[in-house]
Amino acid sequence: MPSDVDTASHIPSIDEIRSRTFEAFGKRPCLWQARTCEAILRGDRDVISIAGTGMGKTLTFWMPLLFRPQGILLVITPLNILGKQNVETLEKAGIHGIFVSRGTASEQIFRAISSFRYRVIVVNPEELMRDKGGFEKLMKDRLFVNSLISMVIDEAHCISQWGSFRPEYRHIGQLRYLQRKQCPYLITSATLSPAIIQDIKKVLNLDEDKLLLSRCSINRTNFAIVVRPILHSLSSFVDLKFLLNDWKPGDPQPPKFLIFFDNIQTSVQAGKALCRLLPLGYQHRIKWFNSEMSDTFKETEVERLVKGETWGLMTTDSFGMGMDIPDIQIVGQWRATLPTVSTIWQRFGRCVRDPTLQGTVYLFVEKEHFDAERRKAKAAKESRKRKR
Repeated sequence: MPSDVDTASHIPSIDEIRSRTFEAFGKRPCLWQARTCEAILRGDRDVISIAGTGMGKTLTFWMPLLFRPQGILLVITPLNILGKQNVETLEKAGIHGIFVSRGTASEQIFRAISSFRYRVIVVNPEELMRDKGGFEKLMKDRLFVNSLISMVIDEAHCISQWGSFRPEYRHIGQLRYLQRKQCPYLITSATLSPAIIQDIKKVLNLDEDKLLLSRCSINRTNFAIVVRPILHSLSSFVDLKFLLNDWKPGDPQPPKFLIFFDNIQTSVQAGKALCRLLPLGYQHRIKWFNSEMSDTFKETEVERLVKGETWGLMTTDSFGMGMDIPDIQIVGQWRATLPTVSTIWQRFGRCVRDPTLQGTVYLFVEKEHFDAERRKAKAAKESRKRKR
């Protein structure tokens, strides 16, 4: 059983951090990643880390583990499927982690956690903040709390943007009062505006004088952005037909794609419309993916998409932030009735996360919003006036 984490332990140099990380994960971290790790190991500041989708923010979660062999991490994630993905990634590196959800939270699991069987505990905010739940007891365990290297809040923009319908996000800051002072927060996202940062500071009770803001470019140079007019009726989804390119048996597989929608009903309708374009026996290659699906279905479909057995998904944010599939060549946003710019950018960030690949993201917009259509409508209106 570990003793309290010694925050005065050796702080490795940037070169040491890079070398050890490469040995453990096969990736040589960039300078911003190494500096984030160094700051967490020092333990005297919280860190807000802003970097583009697919740039390696997740790697910074795990790097401190290499230098604190008796320490543990608590990672808060918005999506169950993302939490399971994190645990699978750790297992490949020989690090034992566990994802805890309402379906898996049991006394046996929490006994294992309190016995330090796992070095990383991944949890959604609902389970973390559940009244009289396992984490409430765990956070009162002095040995556990003092063994925390850091508390990681992944996709931290959700604190501000999702707090209205996932209120547990707004209460995470209460945990600060149960932690030893030297346990820093690592707060990460690709999309943190100044207003969202201020909100996060307030919710999490962050001390401005003990805060490191690490900001990298969120620009992605390996995909093109195309604004594409919707030329046909919205309910026909004919404008998505190009994704399949009149596919028939014997043709090469279409590029892997994700099309995002702002509501479940429209995503299902679009999925059915595309399925009808495929021959019988191939219609299962297109699926819709949303919060109404079971966790088992979601896990299966993510695996099928990775393997290429599923060609594309009509989806909502249920398949979104942090999902690390490297070869999705096309990502689209069908209209933009609700999302903020940051939400759209998060969705676009699913495109070609492998930096050696090239992809395209599409924003599908009703044709009347284009200048040419507006000029045409104006000319038609003036013509009608002259005829009167």
